Amino acid sequence: MFLKGKELSHHLHSFVLVPTDEKELAQWEVKDAKVISWLLGTLEPHLVTNLRCFTTAQAMWVYLHRIYHQDHNARKFQLKMEINTYTQGNLTIEQFYYAFINIWSENSIIIHSKVYTATLAALQMVHAERQHDQFLMKLHLEFEPI
Repeated sequence: MFLKGKELSHHLHSFVLVPTDEKELAQWEVKDAKVISWLLGTLEPHLVTNLRCFTTAQAMWVYLHRIYHQDHNARKFQLKMEINTYTQGNLTIEQFYYAFINIWSENSIIIHSKVYTATLAALQMVHAERQHDQFLMKLHLEFEPI
């Protein structure tokens, strides 16, 4: 969020090329130095040592992503199992709803993290409808007429 707010997040993307024009390169280097400073300032000191050999924020980011990225497949599977087996049981509707939403939200965050921005809104609409349906299907039968 910080980098987006400063219009610097593009320095972390692998598809952005370093400018060749001297004036543009000088401006780009200043911005890249800001991103590098932010990266180094937010990391644990023992991690900073591993980044000394990199000269751009993008190279640092690629390294950090390669070393520390988690794909969350195990957690995603666990959440799907929880959603599939979760029922109202002895809970009130409020208790059931808030617990269900917590499980569903964590699952959504994992799923949405792998979606391109252009398609995210459409997926979120489909996901919200599915969440609604799943919640209603898991209520006690006494609520079916409602």
